[in-house]
Amino acid sequence: MPADEVFALAADFGKASPRVATAIFTAYKEGGDLFAQAWKSNAEATSGVHGKHYPASITSEVKLAGLGINIETGPDSSMKQGVMGRGFELGSKNQPPHLDGLRALGPADAKIQRLSESAIGEVLP
Repeated sequence: MPADEVFALAADFGKASPRVATAIFTAYKEGGDLFAQAWKSNAEATSGVHGKHYPASITSEVKLAGLGINIETGPDSSMKQGVMGRGFELGSKNQPPHLDGLRALGPADAKIQRLSESAIGEVLP
């Protein structure tokens, strides 16, 4: 990319930064929610009767961290059977790994990237 294009892009970001930040936050929030839903769906299919409350413990939360945005998605240990997340996901001596979150991660990551690119494209000239 030529230097003049880099400087033009930097100027565009400077002008649009609040709108870009809002759009990216929204894209990450939506992507995190989609990730949690896919993880829940996978967990509903694999957790069985002994883990009937586990899928409902899977949540997603967007957090601002300095200049970045973090999405925390997974079992919430404060919810019923949320502490069982590690055993369901990675397995234990009593069961093989289910990998429900891992299987949901790739499509969720791709969706977040598409949502982010779309959001930026809508706010930059």
